[in-house]
Amino acid sequence: MTSEITTTPQNAISLDRLGRIGMVLARLIIGYLWITQLGWKMPPSFGCPADFAVSTSLSARTTGLCDWTGLMAEYSKVPAHAAFIKNVVIPNIAWMGWGVWLLEVFIAGSLVLGLFSRLGALAGFLQAVNLYIGLTAIPFEWYWTYGMLITLHLIFFCVPPGRFLGLDTWLRPRLYPAAEKGQGFARFLTWLT
Repeated sequence: MTSEITTTPQNAISLDRLGRIGMVLARLIIGYLWITQLGWKMPPSFGCPADFAVSTSLSARTTGLCDWTGLMAEYSKVPAHAAFIKNVVIPNIAWMGWGVWLLEVFIAGSLVLGLFSRLGALAGFLQAVNLYIGLTAIPFEWYWTYGMLITLHLIFFCVPPGRFLGLDTWLRPRLYPAAEKGQGFARFLTWLT
């Protein structure tokens, strides 16, 4: 049995013109959504109060990432998730905020540029699942917002959108020679595009 690479230019994902236009527009719109969500949690304070106090209820809210992280700890649908937020994230939010912010910068950049778009979609999917678990039980939150975000990132993971007018279109052919020679890292990078 041969171990041929299955993502060559000859058998790449194929969509008709409308499908390609739709994929590019969806990728740019969702990438822009992530960009807009960076502004209210800018480092180094992440929009939090000076003491990084978190919200403890809907009637005792703070600001920025501390607001939503505190609400996530109070309203998470999964007890283990709530415990992780309360016991790990909140006490370390001054530096863990960097991880959240950089993750969302990566997701936005990956989608807008179409660079390593499958990896960006996976990161977006995982963050959307985190948000769904942690925020959908908050009164007045429309849980389908997070459900749709999960679904869109799942589609982007399955049909990597950077292969349509994205930098992945340029990058993939440059990775093929090494990937076809069996170089594992090149195969991995090709798969992430």
